[in-house]
Amino acid sequence: MGITGQQQKTIELLNPWYTGQEVDLGIRRNSYLDQVSSIVNKQKEIFFLLGSRRVGKTVILLQYIYKLIEEGVSPKNILFLSLDNTNIQDLDLFSYLSDSSYEYVFLDEVHYFSNWAQILKSLYDLPLFKAKIICSGSSSKLIEDNKAFLTGRTTSISVYPLSFNEFKEFLPNSQNQLHDYLNYGGYPEYVLEKQPNYLNDLLRDIIEKDILKLHKVDNSKYLFDICQILAKQIGFKGSSNKIANVIGIDNKTALNYIDYLHEVKLIDQIYQYSDSLNEQLYAPKKYYFEDLGMRNSFVGFSDIGSLVENAIFMKLSIKFGLENIYYLSDGKANEVDFVVRLKDDKLLFVESKYNNLQESIANSLNPHFFKDVYGKTVIDRIVVTDNVEGGYAIKDVQIRMVYLQSFLEKDSTLEF
Repeated sequence: MGITGQQQKTIELLNPWYTGQEVDLGIRRNSYLDQVSSIVNKQKEIFFLLGSRRVGKTVILLQYIYKLIEEGVSPKNILFLSLDNTNIQDLDLFSYLSDSSYEYVFLDEVHYFSNWAQILKSLYDLPLFKAKIICSGSSSKLIEDNKAFLTGRTTSISVYPLSFNEFKEFLPNSQNQLHDYLNYGGYPEYVLEKQPNYLNDLLRDIIEKDILKLHKVDNSKYLFDICQILAKQIGFKGSSNKIANVIGIDNKTALNYIDYLHEVKLIDQIYQYSDSLNEQLYAPKKYYFEDLGMRNSFVGFSDIGSLVENAIFMKLSIKFGLENIYYLSDGKANEVDFVVRLKDDKLLFVESKYNNLQESIANSLNPHFFKDVYGKTVIDRIVVTDNVEGGYAIKDVQIRMVYLQSFLEKDSTLEF
């Protein structure tokens, strides 16, 4: 196989379970471990764990490795390679893996390795290669662009910053967990250590290592400027033209830069709900951050209403998938913050009215305007509040008001 002494030593250091060493992996993120276990055990496909830099993908992979060992898999039958490690980037990966007898092969930051997709395809197609391949990557663009080599051979899940329930496990002694969650967000290391410059350093890493290496950007400051603008207008419909005018670039460049920020999981965008694809594509979009702490790093802990709306978006996105989240507007005063597309073409409406009293909540909804949407049934209307909970009816329309903390904690609130 032509493996060098340095490469062999690096591989041994990356796999401490070979010598029975324990690794401190902190708090288990069991929801992800359960998903990984279910998919890997049932399917042959190459599995991808995708998500932003430092969101916890590597730790989840290592936690899963030790879970396998606990379940009886021999440590010697598990291989972990960090493919951004310069000591092994010249490794003949195909030969090394095809000649091995591993049951599980973990390839962390797989997109850093040259020709990784072709190598994985070649391994997958070998009749005698039986190892389960589990990969992670922080550049969804690079991975998606190379998946043509792997058509029909992959499955994936996304890892997000800590949910509120996970946050509570990481900071069980917080005196005000909801406030702290809205303030610090969910990057695990930052939640635990709260290093003052952590998020700024992370943002620079993401831009320099995940955007500038992949895309031509005339001035990286524009990327920071766009983040600053979007952080100030959470929950409002945004126009790339307006952003372009504010920072002094053309509209096409602004659109490209927004896409780059979306690719690396810094921001997400949702579309106007419509039965017209053109209207969806060309109507203004609403933008949200994937992490509340990152949003606050631009504008401080301010505008609690916007933060709450962003937190609601994150909950819905993780629960139902980003592709099923929209907003709805008639172009005038009537708007629904979130429209969730459920199974069988049914819809869920969710409104963020965090600081409103019961009367203003009810009056603001104007339920008869969105009573029936393109012939689709609205099966529930939820208003997320600060201090009101319970049912409310306006004529024949039922509205369910839920405390923010209950909404973020209880999946049963969103079971249909």
